[in-house]
Parts: sequence; structure tokens; C-alpha cells
Amino acid sequence: MRRTRCSYWLGAGLGAAALLLVATAWADNDPNSGASTPAQPGQSDTGKDQREQRLTGRITAIDTAAQTVTVKGTLMSKVIKVGSDAQIAVEGNTSAALSDLKVGDRVELSYRAEGDTLTALRITRTSSGSKESSGAPSGSY
Repeated sequence: MRRTRCSYWLGAGLGAAALLLVATAWADNDPNSGASTPAQPGQSDTGKDQREQRLTGRITAIDTAAQTVTVKGTLMSKVIKVGSDAQIAVEGNTSAALSDLKVGDRVELSYRAEGDTLTALRITRTSSGSKESSGAPSGSY
């Protein structure tokens, strides 16, 4: 009986620790988590907004009028504003434009949260949506 009770508490403790680690990691990736860093001299007090974040996923929508791209990552979709200073790379062309990206493309991007707006710093297309939709495996073996 004593051994069963000890195993129960050990399992409960390990489960709680795992949950805490997952929640902490999730909060670190959430731009709205509330965590902030102190402002440096000459900067505004928007520490959490100054940290560069990364997202990998598929483009689900492109709005050229609003200059935004919607990317579906592992857990959720995010709408990212693509300004004129954002670096876009497509097939080695590092001076590509938003019009070179297509719905279905797999991209890696880095962005910053500026208030409620997510602004792209760099977008790199890692694979075209049209190539992968053919059903043929890609890469070499």
C-alpha cells in the first residue's frame, strides 16, 4: 500500500512538472503572454514587442491590398503584415516581392509584435505549394 501511494505521488509530480514545462514553452512563443523586458535607454517601454519571433507553416491567404499574409503554423494561424522593408526570399532570389508568394507555399518567417500587429522581418519560401500538391515525394534518398 505504501509503495502504491509513493508511486501515485511520484507520477502526479512528474505530470505536473511536464505540464509546467509545456505551459512555459507555450508562453515563451506567445507574443501576448505579458512577459516583458525592461526598456533600454532610447527605446520605448515595449520590451516584449521588440523580440524577434519565428514561425514556420503554410500560407493560407495573401491580401495584397492590405499587404498581409496568413500563415498556418502547428497550433494556429497568424496574420502577418508585410511592410516594404521586409526581406522576401524565393528560390534563391533574395529580392522577391509579396506577389512572388502563393497560397499553399511553405514558408519560414521571422516577425516582431508591434502592439497588436505582427510585422514580418524576413519571409523565406522553403517549398512551393504547387510542387507538393502533385503527390510525388520530394527530396533525395
